[in-house]
Amino acid sequence: MGVFDESICNCCVCPMQCVLEQLVGQEVQIITLISASMEPEPLFDVKNFIAFSEIGEFPVCNINAVSYPATLTNKLKLKNTQKNTGECVCCENSITRQLNKMIGQEVEIEFLFQLQPIVVGTIFKVGKGIVLLDQGDSDLDLAISTCAITRIIPTTSTTN
Repeated sequence: MGVFDESICNCCVCPMQCVLEQLVGQEVQIITLISASMEPEPLFDVKNFIAFSEIGEFPVCNINAVSYPATLTNKLKLKNTQKNTGECVCCENSITRQLNKMIGQEVEIEFLFQLQPIVVGTIFKVGKGIVLLDQGDSDLDLAISTCAITRIIPTTSTTN
């Protein structure tokens, strides 16, 4: 599952690196704050916190989300959530607790991405630094860095 807890970036960068490592060889859409591939492109490799794809090389620290084949959602492994310390406390702990309460719920998630900031789907799994969103009828699901989430909008009622 990669190296965690060895840098100040561990709450978002290491979890995204781990997801990307599991997607090597797959057709993915890498989403950063200002860009995303229009169509899924092959992910060639992920090493030293850089994702290598057909459309370029991306520093993992700048990847806010990745779309991947929906058939892989059940297979992706995420690191268990845990209480963070240091720089991650204010964002990661609170949003992760909230997302865990909402597993199975349909939501709209707004995240740091200028072209299409809101996505709709069902929260499938939550791990340290990552939420997996099942986009229903879409052939692609989404792994979003929890550090990039700016708003969660429940589309179904909740008792939490």
